Amino acid sequence: MMKLIKLVPALELGNKLNVDVMDFPDAPEEDCPAGAGVFPEAIAEDDVAAEREAGAEGEAGAVGILADSCRKRCGITLEYAPRDIRELRERGMDRQEMLAYYRQRIYDLVKVNISQDWACVGGMDEVMQRLEKHIGE
Repeated sequence: MMKLIKLVPALELGNKLNVDVMDFPDAPEEDCPAGAGVFPEAIAEDDVAAEREAGAEGEAGAVGILADSCRKRCGITLEYAPRDIRELRERGMDRQEMLAYYRQRIYDLVKVNISQDWACVGGMDEVMQRLEKHIGE
């Protein structure tokens, strides 16, 4: 079983980014396909209201469930000080490999904190964009 998680960038400091990890306690936990990884970002609030009016009820991942109730499950910190980036470059990583490294790091940190596999339903793109600014060329 895989937990549905939303990432919310909380505090961006000079050398690190704190990210709140939100879960959906009212959403049923469903089996997700192996390697599901990151789901598309949540849709706009207007679309959520339209789905509710149309009577959309839900399976895990349904818009109504994900829009209604989430809670902070834990937080993670991603560090990107010049020293950290230099170490990755010394390992022979280019920009894309560093982004892949950080994506995997996010997955691993959240998995340790929630003690199970998870799939992201929102926020990963924003977190990765903030990291990308600090990785440099």
